[in-house]
Amino acid sequence: MKSPAEWSVYIARCADGSLYTGVAKDVAARLAAHNAGRGAAYTRPRRPLRIVHREDGFTRGQALSREARIKSLARPAKLELVKKAARALAAAAVLLLAAARARAVPAFTPEGAPFFSTASVQSFAPQTAGSLCYPAAASCYPLRMYVIPQSSDTIVASATSPDGFTWTPESLAGELSTTTLPSISASSITAVSVLPRPGGGYEAFYAATSTSAAGDRFAIYTATSTDGLGWGNATLASPPVASAVPIIKLNSGATFVGSPRVVVIPGGNLRMYLIANNDGASDLAARQVFTSLSVDQGVTWSAPAALPSGNAFEVGASQLTDGRVRLYYSQPAVGQSSAALVTSMISADSTGASFGVEAGARISTAAASASLSFPVPVRSSETFRWRLYYDVTNAGVSTGTVFSALTESPAPAAIAPNTMFNTIAAGAITVSGEIFSTPAPTFLLRAGGQPDIIPTGVTRVNDESLTATIDVLGLVPGARDLIVTNADGSATTLPGAFDLTFPPGSVALLDNLISPRSGTSSTKIAIETFAAGQVTAKIFTVDGRHVTTLFDGAQPAGTLSLTWNGGLANGAPAPSGVYILHVTGPETNIRDKIVVIR
Repeated sequence: MKSPAEWSVYIARCADGSLYTGVAKDVAARLAAHNAGRGAAYTRPRRPLRIVHREDGFTRGQALSREARIKSLARPAKLELVKKAARALAAAAVLLLAAARARAVPAFTPEGAPFFSTASVQSFAPQTAGSLCYPAAASCYPLRMYVIPQSSDTIVASATSPDGFTWTPESLAGELSTTTLPSISASSITAVSVLPRPGGGYEAFYAATSTSAAGDRFAIYTATSTDGLGWGNATLASPPVASAVPIIKLNSGATFVGSPRVVVIPGGNLRMYLIANNDGASDLAARQVFTSLSVDQGVTWSAPAALPSGNAFEVGASQLTDGRVRLYYSQPAVGQSSAALVTSMISADSTGASFGVEAGARISTAAASASLSFPVPVRSSETFRWRLYYDVTNAGVSTGTVFSALTESPAPAAIAPNTMFNTIAAGAITVSGEIFSTPAPTFLLRAGGQPDIIPTGVTRVNDESLTATIDVLGLVPGARDLIVTNADGSATTLPGAFDLTFPPGSVALLDNLISPRSGTSSTKIAIETFAAGQVTAKIFTVDGRHVTTLFDGAQPAGTLSLTWNGGLANGAPAPSGVYILHVTGPETNIRDKIVVIR
């Protein structure tokens, strides 16, 4: 029975700068033992240690052989191994960063008939006060939708749905409007975002246009409600102000501010995303996405800072399970003036402050025939999918119609680790991405002409993470595609996501001192390789002159045993001196010293 390849070889740098080489099944636990003074006698007075090089996927015998090989190296050769490990780690970090920047973007599939016309979707909130939707969960349903009727942009109406697809209008009594008290002297409401609050009730952040031609003409206000239906404008308590005042305003009569979307970020702080053009221009071409932060529950806000959206007309916000924010925004195609695209960008972390633009469009239309507006995302009732609502306005028509699109297929982004030795029989892996279904998806690794690698113990951590175990022992090296299939059969392939390879070879010497007078007449050499291929073993002088060839030929994976009796190629005994054994083979290029004393 073949021993499991569960051992690792490591190099640790000690506090005094020296290097210690060891083997372990669990390197992290072994390092902890060293640093606690329970490791090797050598390391106890040289703490703390840190791992600077590691090789995995060995049997115990292979690990001990590799350990002996590394220990036999001079310090410069060990440092070269450490440098290679550092370069590999840096390269992996670059790849990881690139993967994060280029993570899978969910594909939206337009759904059937429109929901309703002559209104624009603005925001969603759970119908039950106190339930939080960011990140959205099953508690969001039944769901309430807030819309602005295009026949009258002075009120915010609402409707409810048990599934996000069938909607029932609600009573308009007490709705948020331009007449909500205290008065804000607004002529219209252009957009609204409703946020359920942890203590109960709701808060609305809405953009309104003032009847004034200057000063606070474009501003964002806030209102509160206990049930999400009857609203009152917020006022400042300190200093006391009797009437509502804007929480965000840009003091230029020609400057626009609107489309506020508010999310809760770590620490309970609020972050707002909005559309603005703060350069004095009044046209659409000057508008882009900005963000503002409140650390006092929405009482005060930072000055809006521009995000890398380019020209944008409206914005919608969603929060992923890991807390990151994805923004959807409408914008014109190149050379067009109407919004033909809904594109997206995603934040680097859960603070929602720094963003990278995602490639392609989530929704698009022919600019000459229609325009898109007010993209607003919400979790589906399944909780792992997203539904995006948006307005479509046909050319020559003044009002739009609300449509929706759904993320149907999984969106795998990466597999970790993305490289593994084919000596591992039980390797833990994690697949990251989005839109992972309930029940859990299945996934596999595939390469043409090779059997599929099918994981066992697949566990759905959440809609963005899957874990499993794979057996790659003895499989043919090469790149594999990752294929993830949701429970409904929808599947997505991530090409070349995983690379199967084999460990580097090793060389072990027994009696590298040939001294016939001392009874040692030869050196035994064990060359271990993990893939079939050409293997050479040659002896050279220290100045590079060829002495003899011990082996040069094809060799299967495994151990090749050789012996050098200290002779030259012609059979004569080599003179006393230092000689270099040079072994090459699959992932193997090793030099070692042999001393001959006559």
